[in-house]
Amino acid sequence: MATIVSRRTTIGLLAAWAILPTRIAKARTGQLFYLNAYGNKAGFGVAGFDAAGRIRYSLALPGRGHSFARSRDIAVAFSRRPGDYAVVFAAQDGKERHRIAAAEDRSFCGHGAFTADGRLMFATEVVGSTGEGVLGIYDATLGFRRIGEYPTHGLDPHEIRLMPDGRTLAVANGGILMLADMPRLKLNIPDMDPSLVYLDAATGRLIRQVRPAQDLRQLSIRHIAIDRRGRVAIAMQYEGPETDAVPLVAWHGGPEDRDGLRFLPMPPEQRAGLRQYCGSAAMAGAGRLLAVTSPRGNRMLLWDMEAGRYLAAAEMPDICGVAAQADGAGFIVSNGLGRIAACSDGAVLTALNDAGGQRWDNHMMAVSV
Repeated sequence: MATIVSRRTTIGLLAAWAILPTRIAKARTGQLFYLNAYGNKAGFGVAGFDAAGRIRYSLALPGRGHSFARSRDIAVAFSRRPGDYAVVFAAQDGKERHRIAAAEDRSFCGHGAFTADGRLMFATEVVGSTGEGVLGIYDATLGFRRIGEYPTHGLDPHEIRLMPDGRTLAVANGGILMLADMPRLKLNIPDMDPSLVYLDAATGRLIRQVRPAQDLRQLSIRHIAIDRRGRVAIAMQYEGPETDAVPLVAWHGGPEDRDGLRFLPMPPEQRAGLRQYCGSAAMAGAGRLLAVTSPRGNRMLLWDMEAGRYLAAAEMPDICGVAAQADGAGFIVSNGLGRIAACSDGAVLTALNDAGGQRWDNHMMAVSV
């Protein structure tokens, strides 16, 4: 699949790199809100709540939401794959700004990321007729018009992050073949091809592609988080037998790292307790602490990335949403039963709010406004 993006866009991206550090610093000041998609008896939406778990606003969505992209005072909520919409809204009050429809023969995969200057947004998408992964490119200065796409060099792209260098995109290719006429049917489980890819944000050039070993090809690479060294933590879902003792959490050193995945240690009972499924990943402690949640396993696991050491586990039914606390000491988490809690001092969970009939969806994002 050809890379499609205009020369003018490429020149504009390259010109922006020189001023990114200042703009990034400004975007990280202000009041911190947390975003989480939800479902309830009335339908679907996204809520913004504060560090105490108090809901400040909600915005109705046309269907089930998944995760978000953010830039300064705006955020974008993506529909669950195969998704047909994305909604742009003000992060401070939840007012809708734009609604983006999926392009022809494309569907959203639930995640996106902005360039550091906020001008362009990349959304993970899949080509419905072939199952190939692409990044849709949207210009925020033109009302989020879709101006092109990059191939992700894999199937089933899911989470995407902008690396700390401000120039490189990290993309998790889940490696599962699904087509538009059979949207939830997994067609290639014996021959999956998951990978972590690094792409040049300005040109779409493939910088590096990292795959699990062949005997671990059924580890679907789905969620990523970046530590303070610029290493990428990877949370996976295993599509093989539930009795297989496979590693589920790994890290890679970034686009210059020529080695493969390194798996993080965890006690055997905790690995088994994840039930082959990691639902979300986040960093706290200035990028030192890694949290990985498992709604199927009803638990969250913590690691010290500096030491490469497993720390502890916290249990909570149907836990999945996770984001760093404002002070960086721990995490805010949510679950499918409507609960919001704080996790600090090891793995102690402190309840903040219980929204009753609100079913919090998979991902939480912290936004500074």
